[in-house]
Amino acid sequence: MNFRSLQCFVILAEELNFSRAAERLHIAQPALSQQIRLLEERLGTQLVDRARRPLRLTEAGHYLCTEARQILGSWEQASLGAQEIGVGRRGWLSIGFTRSAMYSILPPALKAFHRAYPQIELKLFEMLTDEQADALRDMRIHVGIGRQPLDIPGCVTYPLLREHIVAVLSPDHPLAGKKKVCISELEDTPLILYPKHQNAQFKRTVQSLYRDAGVTPFVAHQAYEIQTAIALVAAGLGVTFVGESVARHGRADVVFRHLANPGASQWSTLAATFRADDDSAHLRAFLGCLPAPLKNAHYKKRLIET
Repeated sequence: MNFRSLQCFVILAEELNFSRAAERLHIAQPALSQQIRLLEERLGTQLVDRARRPLRLTEAGHYLCTEARQILGSWEQASLGAQEIGVGRRGWLSIGFTRSAMYSILPPALKAFHRAYPQIELKLFEMLTDEQADALRDMRIHVGIGRQPLDIPGCVTYPLLREHIVAVLSPDHPLAGKKKVCISELEDTPLILYPKHQNAQFKRTVQSLYRDAGVTPFVAHQAYEIQTAIALVAAGLGVTFVGESVARHGRADVVFRHLANPGASQWSTLAATFRADDDSAHLRAFLGCLPAPLKNAHYKKRLIET
């Protein structure tokens, strides 16, 4: 199956007449008939009811026509965008980000970049920090904004924000009245983890909090995103943890408490990672819209391994 086959089918669906459709396509009618039959054979189903006059699409044909129009429209849009980028009339920047970045550094950076470069097309992809590594290697994104990023060969990482991890409790929790809480004090409180992905970096960070405290938590629920986890806390189903930037946005139905006995595991870092050999002017401009790299944090640059 190819775009030409889909185009032929869509034109036939519009005309419901092989002769008129062939004329629009500037091909012979037998060639069009052959295209449609080959398409039906590949799909293993009839698309056109040839016994009716005028022709009618089958139910499968109506479905394919709807989907094919969207596919062809997306292809035309992508082709036009590629042509304009190729001749310098248009630019694009692809950004992968973890959801918590939307509570701190990313919105002001996007606003500043769009204000300075309104003609640049922004493509935003929410993804786990671990997923950003593959996206960078495959050149699906120019830059990734993630938490606790790992070293990626051929990439540079700039730590941008280092913040405390805080506990989220329901207002009626026995520890809600304290200014700071110890992980050991939460041993009997069910834990709500997020994101619900095996390789999620923030989830690993939370698990390390308990491990460092010598506590084995009871994981009662796992949520896909931050606000769901907080809502479960508000419902009295357990405790969860967030970065300070999330806590600053506040919610009236929960309380946020710092952790006692600060240690390395009680900090979370947001960082920008990009390919070291990416000389895109748009990437450099976007990096200039982000906060300056932390002066007291070591950023890592690893050359491409050969």
